[in-house]
Amino acid sequence: MSRTMQDVEQIVSDYLAELLTPAPAEAAPQAAVKVVSIETWRDADAAGRGADPRYLLCSAAGVKLAVPMADVTHMLPMPPLTPPNTTNPICMGRWRHPSGEARVADLGAILSPDMAGASTSTLVILGNRAWALGCVVDDEPVELVADAIQWRQGAASRPWLAGMSKEPKCGVVDTAALIRWLEQELGP
Repeated sequence: MSRTMQDVEQIVSDYLAELLTPAPAEAAPQAAVKVVSIETWRDADAAGRGADPRYLLCSAAGVKLAVPMADVTHMLPMPPLTPPNTTNPICMGRWRHPSGEARVADLGAILSPDMAGASTSTLVILGNRAWALGCVVDDEPVELVADAIQWRQGAASRPWLAGMSKEPKCGVVDTAALIRWLEQELGP
């Protein structure tokens, strides 16, 4: 492995590790509210995670996130999009599909505003088809063992990041929390 690739992997590893670090004590009241929603999701979805351990590895700007396959409705090569009706860099636009319209979010911009506009080759349609992610998907779905994931607790920031898998090294997405976050950021 080249030195540059090792550096990139270390940067990504450090970035994801920082996301999993609990919030400082002064943010405790805010974190307490977040913990309730995350713990509620974990309790409600514990059986579902065990039912389908497959995840789709989506990436943007070198950062990989694992999206539960149970929440992926469809994926296709990035189609032309209707321009967004907002200047928020998270919104790439809208895509019309047979059963309605999906708002398309830029995975890079979700990770960090300075990653907006990262290369996207795939449209990943989520859940009820109202939201989709613009990202890169190179691999077939992978199986992640729930016990091998470091689950995140007390999330004061990025409430959609449920945890981190060590192998493959990636963040694990709580899709329902991501959709709630997108609706809060971009409106209904």
